Amino acid sequence: MPQPSTLSMYELTINARVSWQAHSLSTAGTNGSNKVMSRRQILADGSEADACSGSIAKHHHAELLAEYLAATGIPLCQACRHRDGRRVAALVERPEYKNLSIEQILQGCGLCDAHGFLVTAKNANSHQGTEARSKLTKHSLVEFSFALGLPGRAQETLHLFTRSGESKDEGQMLMKIPARSGDFALLVRYTSVGIGVDTYRWQVAIIDEQQRRNRHRAILSALRDALLSPDGAMTATMLPHLTGLEGAIVVQSDVGRAPMYSALKEDFVTRLVAMQSDTCLVYPFATVDAFHAIMQDLITSSDPYLPASYRPEQQQEGDK
Repeated sequence: MPQPSTLSMYELTINARVSWQAHSLSTAGTNGSNKVMSRRQILADGSEADACSGSIAKHHHAELLAEYLAATGIPLCQACRHRDGRRVAALVERPEYKNLSIEQILQGCGLCDAHGFLVTAKNANSHQGTEARSKLTKHSLVEFSFALGLPGRAQETLHLFTRSGESKDEGQMLMKIPARSGDFALLVRYTSVGIGVDTYRWQVAIIDEQQRRNRHRAILSALRDALLSPDGAMTATMLPHLTGLEGAIVVQSDVGRAPMYSALKEDFVTRLVAMQSDTCLVYPFATVDAFHAIMQDLITSSDPYLPASYRPEQQQEGDK
């Protein structure tokens, strides 16, 4: 377990095996109008695994993170306040955002800072009256893998549902919807050093330690909730039964990557523990409450690492 003293976190990975029963968290669209198709992934050995897209997990983490940020008093841009997935890119055509800088974006929106954004470059066009625009971008600090069903440990049941029209003439709509159950390998990476940092030019835009700490804790809180209360497609009537959570959380406390190893391999926790060092801290967990306890300790006792290249005097010179 993390020590009571403050832990500097450069990067964190969650390497988990999660058990969901009777869910339909991620689908690949429909076949005609009456069948929801489960997502599938072919593994290297040729076997086919059930799959839940990381895109939908990232989307729901962003939605929850926006709530945590707002509750902490961290600003959100107008697009993120209205949960526009384009983030600040949805605003750049407005006159008041014409000369927006990446520093202003990071300082003015905790969600754009955490989940990234892309404002494309544009050439000036005198005929259309448009001005040139530079590219502004930041890669997401939070990354999700596909959740992959362990071969031989994932099952699917096809259910027939009916939806009646308002009159007899409209008849009934028949829908076949799958419910899946199984053990899934899931990886999450959170690069906490990038909070408040323009990671393209590697310049610090937010120097206030408490603001960086508040953003960091909000991100970790949303990650904790994402695993303990899964969200995704079809949850209105097929909310998953969470029946197991085991794995290891790895924290890199100095410059470097935090290792990841997939729960597709039976010995994944053993291999991760074997990589532990003074700066690579590994916290195994075998139950949901153990995972919760580790995350709670990290939320309260860790700070995001400040880039080693940052020098206050250089930052002040650059601001002049």
